[in-house]
Amino acid sequence: MISEILQDWSANTGNPKGRFVLVFFRACQVIRGSKVWWVGAPILGLYVVLVHWVMGIELDYQTPVGPGLALHHGVGLVVHQRAKIGAGCVLRHGVTIGEKRAGGACPVLEDGVETGAYAILLGGIRVGAGAVVGAGAVVVRDVEAGDIVAGNPAVVIGKREA
Repeated sequence: MISEILQDWSANTGNPKGRFVLVFFRACQVIRGSKVWWVGAPILGLYVVLVHWVMGIELDYQTPVGPGLALHHGVGLVVHQRAKIGAGCVLRHGVTIGEKRAGGACPVLEDGVETGAYAILLGGIRVGAGAVVGAGAVVVRDVEAGDIVAGNPAVVIGKREA
């Protein structure tokens, strides 16, 4: 259980805020996944109040997130509960990952995706492994693995070296 809670620790070296948020996030995932999750309901509520409301980081503990997530700053981060984030991804402040319209599909970020500050990823898109989304980019179409995209709407401006 401890290794499950600390799975993002090394990805956030030198980042106490990221470590705090992600340890709390993973602890809430463990609680929510238990048979007696209601016993930990006050901790789940505290997570919402502290992380969502006070810190301004909307990363729901029910969102599927792979190990090794790195949060850089995090303030203004909004990740829809139905979005999927792979292992080793990087999310920066002001990033929005969500649906285009209420009840619509949400983005899937494969392993190793890196997002720039204030990037917006909307709808049922897939961002391929190792892709980089530039700061302020608006992504509404699939991004191939290793592509570097930027702009509004986002277009491919390069390829990440393997």
